Amino acid sequence: MSDASIPCPPGSQRYTVQPGDTLFFIAQRFGTTVDAILAINPQIANPNLIFPGQIICIPIARPPGVCPPNTVAYTVQPGDTLFFIAQRFGTTVDAILAANPQITNPSLIFPGQVICIPRGGTA
Repeated sequence: MSDASIPCPPGSQRYTVQPGDTLFFIAQRFGTTVDAILAINPQIANPNLIFPGQIICIPIARPPGVCPPNTVAYTVQPGDTLFFIAQRFGTTVDAILAANPQITNPSLIFPGQVICIPRGGTA
């Protein structure tokens, strides 16, 4: 019964459900669909019933290292914001968002999420 024992299939990552999460919001956040999440989480009997602390598997929308030309893959770290990432790589938040259409809310990025960072920024 322990969620920690649930193995995630290749092409997916573990995610700990946070307070206020729904499968719809999680799917939006990671650029996938509720159906795709349910397909690799047979332990979710009711898609409307997930709870904080529950471990689920999330399909990886873009495999690490697969980014458009002139971008580089970056794994979001704890404490990162798009603003700080943009500063670190000498680019802009708008440029990062343009390279990552799966990011629907610039204020919501998560540790472990792989995003593409434009190369040759303004710095």
